Amino acid sequence: MASYTSAYSQFISRLREINSTRIIARRIERAGPTKSNLETTRGLCRGGIVLLCSHIEGYIEDLVSLALDRLATNNVPKNVVPPAFRFHLSRDLIEDIHIGNQPDTVARKIEELWDRDGHIWDINTPHFSHPLPVDQFIGRFSTPTHRNISRLFRRFGYVGFDGDLSARLTSNAPSCKNMIDQVVYQRNRIAHGDVLESGTPADLAQMCALVKLYCRNTDHVVGNWFRSMSCSIR
Repeated sequence: MASYTSAYSQFISRLREINSTRIIARRIERAGPTKSNLETTRGLCRGGIVLLCSHIEGYIEDLVSLALDRLATNNVPKNVVPPAFRFHLSRDLIEDIHIGNQPDTVARKIEELWDRDGHIWDINTPHFSHPLPVDQFIGRFSTPTHRNISRLFRRFGYVGFDGDLSARLTSNAPSCKNMIDQVVYQRNRIAHGDVLESGTPADLAQMCALVKLYCRNTDHVVGNWFRSMSCSIR
């Protein structure tokens, strides 16, 4: 069995572009504190922060996508995940039914639900044997704070993610979780035009190191949890 998932391997590969950006920024920083050099260094570091946040989000979404694929291809029994798991697979149509007040409209939505997602809800088929809708399941996840990541894994029924990750990270847990949130915070400030929000190449290196540690250990605990359900994702 591989040590890490394919999602984590892809994440590590994508981090290389941030490292390249950091190296260039460091080289310019060492050339001297001219106005042009400072502006270029700041711009490169700002871009690195935005990329890092995007790669965190991409890694988590890839990990969830991989898990959904393996739940189907491994014919995992439906009863090993909570009912809420299936809700998130059909959330868009269920919410339309919930807010509907016209019988004909509601009936059509129920038909649409059964036509599209009947394989998910049919109690006569005990396993997930069809591809599961990744976009529907991940829906509304776009801000990869630690809290939102924990909530996303709870959709599978993995309620112990936060505790397992803390135990795995030991004394590094607070700094890693805080860094995930800090990257998101700074990305949002940059995206909303805060020209003062920046960092140094050294700051970017520290960010990458802690984010990598967070994601590596996330990969470990999530992989172990799915293996406990006889659904290997590594």
